[in-house]
Amino acid sequence: MRLGLAIGVMMAAGTAWAEDPVTLKVMSFNIWYGGDQVNFAKVIEAIRAADADIVGLQEPDGKTLELAAAAGYPYADTRRHILSRYPLFDSGLGETQSTEAPPYSIAGVDPDAVHAWALVAPGKVVAVANTHLTSDPYGPELVRDGSTLEEVLQNEADTRLPEAQALIDGLGPVIASGAPVILTGDFNAPSWRDWTGRAPFAVEWPVSKVMETAGFTDSYRAAHPDAAANPGMTWTAGRPFPVIPEGETLDRIDFVWTANATVNDSTVVGEPGFADAGVTVAPWPSDHRAVLSTLEVVPVEAPAMVAVESRLVREGGDFLIRVSSPGGAVYSVAVVPAGGDGAEGAVTGIAEVDPADRPTVRLSTIGLAPGAWDAVMLGNEARELARTRFHVVPADGKAVLALAQDMVVPGGDIALRFEGAPGFKLDWVGIYRKGAPSVYDYLGFAYTGARISGDLVFPASELYEELEPGEYEARLMFDDHYRVVAIAPFTVVEK
Repeated sequence: MRLGLAIGVMMAAGTAWAEDPVTLKVMSFNIWYGGDQVNFAKVIEAIRAADADIVGLQEPDGKTLELAAAAGYPYADTRRHILSRYPLFDSGLGETQSTEAPPYSIAGVDPDAVHAWALVAPGKVVAVANTHLTSDPYGPELVRDGSTLEEVLQNEADTRLPEAQALIDGLGPVIASGAPVILTGDFNAPSWRDWTGRAPFAVEWPVSKVMETAGFTDSYRAAHPDAAANPGMTWTAGRPFPVIPEGETLDRIDFVWTANATVNDSTVVGEPGFADAGVTVAPWPSDHRAVLSTLEVVPVEAPAMVAVESRLVREGGDFLIRVSSPGGAVYSVAVVPAGGDGAEGAVTGIAEVDPADRPTVRLSTIGLAPGAWDAVMLGNEARELARTRFHVVPADGKAVLALAQDMVVPGGDIALRFEGAPGFKLDWVGIYRKGAPSVYDYLGFAYTGARISGDLVFPASELYEELEPGEYEARLMFDDHYRVVAIAPFTVVEK
């Protein structure tokens, strides 16, 4: 039997199997500033020990791909910081299209493309998303320090509640469609179910309330309904150093939320000796414990999907195009300049392929100039079915950041242009006094939207102070971390 025919037979059989539920193990893990604070190798060990199918990472600081390779995950989404044993496809174009800054909870993606699709069975998908909500001011600390219930709830309304609503707005239509939805994250807010008997007063934490109202299930509390018997604290972990500060609040703020799924089990991953930990690693490498939930889902029919791995390709290198073709239909892929016509503008590609024989193809960048490109999936009569964006960058791999205006004046906006950025979820640009030695001393910052190239305007009103005449620099930084990728010096001059 030819290999292609054998694959086709298995895929046909798999279509029937996919009507049955699929069991998935899902992990949410805040690894604490890139996993370097204790022992990065132990972060990898914890992920391996959990043996999850899908992992949502918080604070990976640009190490998502490194973790995927080290922990044995063949697929990774750098705009959402998700590791997966199953192929991942973007629900949007694969690049932020909006010029508006989104809430922090959905940074790096568009409001209507919060999730990725995980192809968990032939032709069948579930929606996966990952988030990190604003940390400060932290509600339980306000309670600890004497704030009233009204003040605590107002703080949530001003900070995390709008961020949770952005997730709900983006994922709500997917839930309504009947597709299983999995949302991992550090929510920096407890569950109201854990605070019904707390002193000095109970708090109906609004983020957990609105999540439940929107159709989400808190998988850990579904598996362990008695919060007194199984508190499942994820913050703060009993890490070896530094020790837990005196007066530190202890809560469950890390979640695996699900919709249109059944929770079979859930546990905490943490240090030995922690009563609720079903998986342990010593020394524990993070200030958060992780959550590991076992879910049963019935995946839905996949739309036509195309992915390019990776989104950033060095000139002279190669890239992989992966497709999911509904019904196993023959497909073509055309590589065109960004926004180009897939039916006529192809520079390279592949035509009339049976996905049972070849669901992926590896192509060269030869002939593709540095810049933005689209891989366009085509069906019968060259009809466009899906497209995704990727970037070719110069072979030297150097990012470029430059001023996009003639001059900057006191009280004026700052327009910048960047090329060849890493493209991670929380890449950012900071404004500094020229030569400022401390990376903490930025005068303002803005996220790039996980774009590899684009324009960015700093409104003067968002800087921490009005820039007086003098020498300054903008620094392109790596994924919410302090690694400088490129610098653009500029001078503020009198009007």
